[in-house]
Amino acid sequence: MKLNIAVVASGPLIAGEIAGIIQSMLSENIDIQTYLTCEIEDNSIADIYICAQTQLKLLSQVVPREKIVLLDLMPNSKFFIAVARIPKNETVYIFNNHLEYATILGNYCKNLGITCVEFVPIAYREMPQEEISERLQKAKYIIGVDRFVGEGGLLSPTYRPYLRKDVTIIPATRAASVHSACVLIQYIATKFYRHIADNIEKIKFDLQSNISPAEADLKKIRLEVNDLVVSSNKALDIIQNAVTKSVLNNISSDVIIFDTHSNRLDIDRLANQPICDILEMIAGSNRTLHLIAEKLTNL
Repeated sequence: MKLNIAVVASGPLIAGEIAGIIQSMLSENIDIQTYLTCEIEDNSIADIYICAQTQLKLLSQVVPREKIVLLDLMPNSKFFIAVARIPKNETVYIFNNHLEYATILGNYCKNLGITCVEFVPIAYREMPQEEISERLQKAKYIIGVDRFVGEGGLLSPTYRPYLRKDVTIIPATRAASVHSACVLIQYIATKFYRHIADNIEKIKFDLQSNISPAEADLKKIRLEVNDLVVSSNKALDIIQNAVTKSVLNNISSDVIIFDTHSNRLDIDRLANQPICDILEMIAGSNRTLHLIAEKLTNL
């Protein structure tokens, strides 16, 4: 039950971030490779291609849309709590490679009610160096994705000399939003189910087409059934754990999942029916496999 996942991004920092997020949700046995968008020439290297919104248009030019999963990355709750503690009327600078995401991050904060400060972007790939250095020298508060405000970005020798001694840097550790994580899990679950279902049909055909199978044939089929039972159990574990981890990783930052009246997680709204359906289908396949195994034992 081999599954190859390609994480595609504009640069290695974001590619590594997305790969780490997916790996935290899924089994270590699933192969995840990172690529720059410019390196993808066709759709032959992976079963699933995962990217953020900024790379979707370019990636769709060489990979069919049905093989692409768009991952929406959200900062965790710790980040928003820290930003909310910044004193009123301060200017908060958002350090990022592109202006588009700097604007998105500022809007996330505003949508959560952090409106008493001014957000000013510093997009280091799109702004003149003079303007970047000028804004950094003014900045008392700087926020941004952890990969960009750490040693590989803001704290690198290129930008560190411009920082004030009293600057406060607030890194945003991101996770996949619950909705986009469920889309990815559903895609993976469907792949697993198809693999299991196809193999069950093959085993049934082998049994039905051979009325008096030799002992060697029975032994081979028993091994196939046992291997498929193990794969099926692993698939159930991977999917169930991924659903749980996707919620826990992003439990406070994806505000849609909260019931505003009772201030608690609304579990009913988290239930993703397609995933539940596929889990039941895999469980059904598991039951079929056990029945086949019992019949083989009696032969």
